[in-house]
Amino acid sequence: MNQNKAQSQASDYSTFKDLVVNIRGYWDEMRTQKNICYAFLTAGLLYGLWFYISNPKIYEAEVSFMLNEDQNQAGGLSAVLSEFGGLLGSHGDEVNLQKILELGKSRNISEKVFFDSCNLSGKSDFIANHLIKELESRGIWGAKAYFLIDNPLKGFQFKHQQLETFSRLENAALKQLHSLFLGMLTTGVSEKTSIMKLTVQCTDETLAYELANRLFSKMSQFYINKTIEKQKQTYDDLVSKTDSLRKLIHNKQYGLADLKDSYRATWLLKEEVPKTILDQDIKMLQLIYGEAVKNKEIASYALDHKTPFIQAIDLPILPLKGSRLILVKSLILGALYGIFLASLFIFTKKFYRDSIQN
Repeated sequence: MNQNKAQSQASDYSTFKDLVVNIRGYWDEMRTQKNICYAFLTAGLLYGLWFYISNPKIYEAEVSFMLNEDQNQAGGLSAVLSEFGGLLGSHGDEVNLQKILELGKSRNISEKVFFDSCNLSGKSDFIANHLIKELESRGIWGAKAYFLIDNPLKGFQFKHQQLETFSRLENAALKQLHSLFLGMLTTGVSEKTSIMKLTVQCTDETLAYELANRLFSKMSQFYINKTIEKQKQTYDDLVSKTDSLRKLIHNKQYGLADLKDSYRATWLLKEEVPKTILDQDIKMLQLIYGEAVKNKEIASYALDHKTPFIQAIDLPILPLKGSRLILVKSLILGALYGIFLASLFIFTKKFYRDSIQN
């Protein structure tokens, strides 16, 4: 047993020794191949310089906002439960906040922003077309793939906004534009304050400003409309019903007045019957109208009670904050990249030579 243990220790020592010898050999190889190292280092520095020049200034448009909702709108039971720890209300609020942020990333909301008109650099066009031009200037839109002669989206511009009549190419362009826009958009919410943030980064200052403001506006309006959709429909139906009843009562009242005028000189009792019937109809309609008005007021209160309010805290203002990659950082990254490639080249070369010799 002691003999096996001694053999194991000797094997481990031999393996460690071989590792040290190999590392020293690779290090000596790099020292003898200084010219190759310098060449790769120079190439890395040039790449870092090119990367700095080719990456323009990025402007950042940030919107911070919060959601104000009536905590009692879920009902009396929820209100009572929320008093014991607030777990139910907190969970509901968190879901609503995440729902709003996800709406901001949806293609549905982005489409409403893309096909708004905007004047940039003296030209009025869809925001989608302005964004495509900005992406083209950075070489992101319509890039040539290695397996294609030319990208079909190169130079593409939207001509109309009737989404239901879009061709396959237009749909592909819309999906590609939305995907690239998501790369420019970041969202987040503070767990402590529940304040949400929406940030758009773009090389065009005015375009970043317009995208952030319009995205917040469309997202907020969509969320509010969908939240109160049922209550709004109920209220609109009651408004239509009360208007119809009011007009019907007015018509009945005018009819009763005409009937009384036509029978003014007569004293026959049977001629009082139509007037009595009309008078009863009017009283019945007035009772129904009163009940409908009461229901309308209840629906109006429920609608106001249910309607959320998304309040902007800070909206972006021009000029926007701009940022750019620091030249020194870019050169350092390029140098590290060059040293890594030089090491990889030299190690591969030595490993191949050693394997042939052995």
